[in-house]
Amino acid sequence: MKKTLVALIVLNACAVSSAFAAGNANTWYAGAKFGWSHYADVSGNKDFNNSLAASNDFNVDHDNVGGGVFGGYQITNWLAVEGGYDYLGNMQYNGNNGVNGAKMKSQGLQLSLKTSYALTDDWDLYGRFGAMGYRAETDVAGHNKFETGVRPVVAAGTEYAFTKNWAGRLEYQWVSNVGNSNQIGLSSDVHSVTAGIVYRFGQNDDVAPVVAAAPAPEVKTFNLKSDVMFGYDSAALTDEGKAAIDQLYNSPEMQAAKDKNTTVIGYSDRTGQAEYNQQLSARRAQAVADQLVADGMPAANIQTEGRGASDSVTGNSCDNQSGNALINCLSPDRRVVVQISGQ
Repeated sequence: MKKTLVALIVLNACAVSSAFAAGNANTWYAGAKFGWSHYADVSGNKDFNNSLAASNDFNVDHDNVGGGVFGGYQITNWLAVEGGYDYLGNMQYNGNNGVNGAKMKSQGLQLSLKTSYALTDDWDLYGRFGAMGYRAETDVAGHNKFETGVRPVVAAGTEYAFTKNWAGRLEYQWVSNVGNSNQIGLSSDVHSVTAGIVYRFGQNDDVAPVVAAAPAPEVKTFNLKSDVMFGYDSAALTDEGKAAIDQLYNSPEMQAAKDKNTTVIGYSDRTGQAEYNQQLSARRAQAVADQLVADGMPAANIQTEGRGASDSVTGNSCDNQSGNALINCLSPDRRVVVQISGQ
């Protein structure tokens, strides 16, 4: 009873964990194990007990080799169902002085739940709890008998993954009360310690999660012609310019984005001095920004820039012009651009 309680406590500690060191969920695994078995808490029927009492000396061998094969299905990263075949070895009582001895061997098929708790990414502890359908065979006083039954099986162990597919395990297992002494003469608990190798099918490679780059904020651009907005060589808005800004502010596109970050950029043509053109473009940008604020746009969201003759729209297409013809040709360069970002 105490052994069962300890095993259940270990099993419960594993079950409440959130370990992820076992195989991938929804995959199968298979393996084999080999080690040492020990028969303990042996009891016998009347004939065996009488033989034991009559002997002055019994040579007892409770230890033998054991092993088996197993396979399982990994339900989640911490829970699996496992089944397999176990050879539990044998035990011998060799009687002296003419007293009959006894021999018992057993094997079985088991099914259990396996829960794991990760210590590292590759190393975990686990517990198993289930049942074993066994076949026990004895030879007592020259009489060979066998019996079958179902008994609880409890195991605890540790497993280490050498690669994504191969792992090794070390396990202690206890099967309670194998054999019915009333039918075959002997009954015993069987303890075993085995080392095993496990192959995990369908394991995924560890891939670092791909983090999608944040999309660039959408920028809406509105172009205003300076020749319409301002008088010649002036940064004061004309009535026509104010009306154009009011119309822009009340447009559905601007209303949908008016609370976003807004940049007002002024440009000039290439005629005149560069420093003067820079100052004029900055004043015109500020005039447009002030009108947008007057119409209702939050001032904290607006910034202005003057870029003078940079970023020319006409390029060298007006190189053959002069006088008024050149001024008219460079008209597209004289502009104010309102940019609204998506942030």
